[in-house]
Amino acid sequence: MIQRENIIECASRMFVTQGVKAVRMDDIAQELSMSKRTLYELFGDKEELLYQSLLHFLIEGQRRRNEQCGNVENSLEVMLLCLRDMIAYAPVSSRLRTNLKRFYPSVFERLENDAHANSVSDLRRWVKECVASGYFTATADSELVIRVLQDSVQGIMLADKLDTADTVHMVSKITYAIVIFIRGLCTVSGIEVIDRCFDKYFGNIPSIDTL
Repeated sequence: MIQRENIIECASRMFVTQGVKAVRMDDIAQELSMSKRTLYELFGDKEELLYQSLLHFLIEGQRRRNEQCGNVENSLEVMLLCLRDMIAYAPVSSRLRTNLKRFYPSVFERLENDAHANSVSDLRRWVKECVASGYFTATADSELVIRVLQDSVQGIMLADKLDTADTVHMVSKITYAIVIFIRGLCTVSGIEVIDRCFDKYFGNIPSIDTL
């Protein structure tokens, strides 16, 4: 089991940094100083190892966000902190999704289902907690909030690919779209939290390289 986990962790790092198409089973075997045969015995084929490795990447993201929010009790601040982390990783996520859809569509579908289920669950919980805490108005509909946030982020990612001359960074566009939208859901108490937290969490949002 430890060997399998080590392989997944190593392969995850390689796929994320080097690209899902560029990394071969031979490369992973060489990096781990093991035979390619062992990889096939454990995972069957590259697609299964790719799926397990990127699922690990998603789970690690959740673990990282939970750790970052460990000492934060304010429900809206938790939501902002977690969204900050997701935004910082948006360029990497966009690249992974594009290449998976192009080269490994079956893996793309499996991971999309996993990621969608996890993100929807988190967003639904955050919205409901913010309403209960008085930070969002009672009219905030969690399902509509989820749909608008997801469509906004995906739309910006798509536009970023199509408009190569755009000089505004994707992270900046996603940050402002999300924060302005969330601010519109807020009560006076929620707006105070947003204004207090903006510079703290979004004023100089880091890239994945500096997290």
